[in-house]
Amino acid sequence: MTALKLDQHDKGLTECIQGQIKEAIVSAHNPVAVAKRIGVIATKHRNKGRISAKKRYPFKGICENSGLPIDKSIASLDEVEPEKGYSGILRWVCQKANNSGLGTCGKC
Repeated sequence: MTALKLDQHDKGLTECIQGQIKEAIVSAHNPVAVAKRIGVIATKHRNKGRISAKKRYPFKGICENSGLPIDKSIASLDEVEPEKGYSGILRWVCQKANNSGLGTCGKC
């Protein structure tokens, strides 16, 4: 997996906030809970647009990486352009092709 491409401004922001996150976790009364809450906040922001993306790009019944049929229970909406998230190009793939689980279409 390659690192996301950030411009200098965004790179500076992430470096600054990384230090603040580390400081918050170290000084917390319950560091695990604080770390989990920070993760929830970031994930909530990252998943904005996911529901509308699923409506805009409905599941077609195949793994778009291999071309083989897959069950909806192991299908995963994959962001082809990670910097754009769910507003960029999307594809439906099995969990293994999306690197998010063990469910596979049989070819990935």
